[in-house]
Amino acid sequence: MELLFARTNSNRHGFFTLDFKENAAGKPYLTEVNCRMVAFNYSFAMAGANFSEDIISLLSEDESFDRTYKMYEFDKDLIFLRDVDDTPILMKEKDLKQKNAVESNGTLKV
Repeated sequence: MELLFARTNSNRHGFFTLDFKENAAGKPYLTEVNCRMVAFNYSFAMAGANFSEDIISLLSEDESFDRTYKMYEFDKDLIFLRDVDDTPILMKEKDLKQKNAVESNGTLKV
């Protein structure tokens, strides 16, 4: 994002999200830049980064709101699962692997 701000001679402002996809070797590739709230916003709130609440606090000039820059970070092993027609799920990577473990006869290991 620093490169984009520098190339456009712009100051950092507003809300944006970056989408990445990684290859089999774990190398991340940027696939999308969204300069708006995204459907995934609810998942972020479930993990402790409630951007909507932050914006309401800013717009209402809430004096108790901490206005210093925040970089929300999540546990490295936290998985965000989202489906268009269902409630998002947050879980640890190890729990996802357990739920997806399949016995040799094809039955799900629980």
